[in-house]
Amino acid sequence: MKINNLFKSFDKKIIFNNASFEFEDGKITYIMGGSGIGKTTLLRIISGLDASYSGEIIKNGELAYVFQEPRLFPTLNLEENIKIASESSKFDIDNLLEIVELKDFKNFMPSELSGGMKSRVSLVRAIYKDADIYIMDEPFSNLDEDLKKRIIPKIFELLKEKTILIVSHDPKEAEKYSDNIIYLK
Repeated sequence: MKINNLFKSFDKKIIFNNASFEFEDGKITYIMGGSGIGKTTLLRIISGLDASYSGEIIKNGELAYVFQEPRLFPTLNLEENIKIASESSKFDIDNLLEIVELKDFKNFMPSELSGGMKSRVSLVRAIYKDADIYIMDEPFSNLDEDLKKRIIPKIFELLKEKTILIVSHDPKEAEKYSDNIIYLK
């Protein structure tokens, strides 16, 4: 995936000025940088959620997005929230829920879950879509360190050979799991 000559501003504040990026297919790229530097904006542009920019975006394949805040349907249980991503998937929901340590919560409603649990459901929903490109905005930030150590390797094993872009503020996580790190300044 490539981005050429990206220009984006909010009012008079320039976020990207003739920026170009290349993300290697099938690799995990972490996007790092200070708050307000444009990390989430970059993901929104790539995903098509923000169209007020100039430049060229070249991407191959279907995209799945994991937002920074969980976006679950309050009237659907966990399984229904996951299935809404795709009519069919190569992934088994029970297996995915076991990987993120939520196998006993399939019939729970979002209101019955903690913030970290909701984040894991959002992650499972994106995986269930079986996309080619995964855009993730701080997908592990609501998880404690022990849980991260247990589930992140399993998630990346499931998604091997997929293109993954992750915004994170955790340099240790980025160094441990990324193939590439981009620092926005």
